[in-house]
Amino acid sequence: MSKHANPTLIGIFVAGAIGLVVAGILIISGGKLLLVDKTNYVLYFQGSVKGLNIGSPVSFRGVNVGTVTDIQLVVDEEAVDVRIPVIIEIDNTKFIRSQTAKLKTKASIDELIDAGLRAQLQLQSLLTGQLLIQIDFFPNTRPNLVENSKYRSAYEEIPTIPTPIEIIGELLEGIPVEKLKNHIVSSIEGIDRLVNSEELQQSIVALRTALEEFRGRASSLEQQVKPVTSNLNLTLEDTRKALQKASTTLDSISGAMQQADTTLESADAMFSDEQILTALDNALNEITSAAYAIRILAESINNQPESLIRGRR
Repeated sequence: MSKHANPTLIGIFVAGAIGLVVAGILIISGGKLLLVDKTNYVLYFQGSVKGLNIGSPVSFRGVNVGTVTDIQLVVDEEAVDVRIPVIIEIDNTKFIRSQTAKLKTKASIDELIDAGLRAQLQLQSLLTGQLLIQIDFFPNTRPNLVENSKYRSAYEEIPTIPTPIEIIGELLEGIPVEKLKNHIVSSIEGIDRLVNSEELQQSIVALRTALEEFRGRASSLEQQVKPVTSNLNLTLEDTRKALQKASTTLDSISGAMQQADTTLESADAMFSDEQILTALDNALNEITSAAYAIRILAESINNQPESLIRGRR
């Protein structure tokens, strides 16, 4: 007759096996399973959360620090609005604190929010359209917290900010697109009418004709100016030679004047007739004035020969 198995021994054996399995798991995991320290937070997003699922990652500056644990819809009948609370779970062991105070206390969370702690939806994959939640500091943004939320007693709330696409959408909403479109269409039609107008075509033809006529006259004027310029150069050269000759003549006249002056001085000593001396003196003064005027004219023409053509200014 066979003996019945002892239930006590079986229980001890099973318990020992379970203990060995648990011990093995703890050894393999490095004891991290005993150090679980996680905190849940609630986030409210105003726009669509399409692409965000339970299990989606939560990152802080690119480091995975948690996951999404729940997504719900809350209908506000009074405000006729629908809110989307998203519950996230943060692994506090990812943060190495420089102080012994725990960040999950109410005071610490409020301080971080005041410092600009915000959550934002970001695209995780362009191909799949999956989203993730990015947590970072945005100190220049206002914390939009949801009042009278049923989750406020259970979870601390982290404010959210719109995505860059939502911000662009809000800016575009303030632009009068229809009015702008009508203005652009009207401007294009006006430009088209102007370009295809008969007046503009006639003006273009007239302008082309005027330019061709101008080119012809400019060419003709150039041909006419060339001989005049050549003759003018010859005239100036002749004038320069004449001036040089006149200058030599003036030098001779000046020598003769000096000789005449000497002769007059001698005549003054020889003759006592005052009338003769006065007449000779006047004649000498007129000759001197004439010679001076000729010298001034010669010097002026020598310095500015073009005055023969333009005249004195």
